[in-house]
Amino acid sequence: MNIIQLNNVSKSFEQGGQSFTALSNVSLTITKGEYVALIGKSGSGKSTLLNLITGIDHPTGGHITVADTDIHKFGESSLAAWRGKNIGIIFQFFQLIPTLTIIENILLAMEFVNVIPKDQRQNRAKNLLTQVGILEQANKFPSALSGGEQQRAAIARALANKPEILVADEPTGNLDSATAKSIKAIFTDLVAAGTTVIIVTHEDISGTDFDQIIQLKDGQIQPHNSTVSEMK
Repeated sequence: MNIIQLNNVSKSFEQGGQSFTALSNVSLTITKGEYVALIGKSGSGKSTLLNLITGIDHPTGGHITVADTDIHKFGESSLAAWRGKNIGIIFQFFQLIPTLTIIENILLAMEFVNVIPKDQRQNRAKNLLTQVGILEQANKFPSALSGGEQQRAAIARALANKPEILVADEPTGNLDSATAKSIKAIFTDLVAAGTTVIIVTHEDISGTDFDQIIQLKDGQIQPHNSTVSEMK
């Protein structure tokens, strides 16, 4: 079953009075439950593609379908509600709300879309924090956590509403190797449970378990070559 479909998608930006094309006629298909890597040098279009798939940005041309939905026909408020129910997003620098505790960050994500019944939210938040290994940090503020712990908290928050799709922008780029390995193990477990996981990465992906590797160069999909030099 296809869960994400892009047909001839392009995205241009205006910079200094000139048009810059970030993506050009990109077509791809991702099926439900796939583990997908987006790779390419900086500026190749990876984050732009991720933003289009999640509806954070809108394409200049082409058509995008996510979970049988033409997401770019939504208004902004409807799109935000749809995204909250269907897609979990893990940002590169976590973006946890600093004035809320870790468990409050997760509960707020549930409150926003009302997918999880109120009487189940506290237990679900604790179970998610247990899943990512930081239940003991539940009542601390983000600033009291290490980078790896904040990343785990961000993953728990992204999973709050049982999304079909999880996307992550450089989820292990700022972590030590041991923590990165444990984060990758969480993603592998999620894929095994049926979640579609898409990550943007600069890391060496040789020997990994990705079902699909999408390599971008100058805004276009290229034949895959996973050498480190091609990704940095």
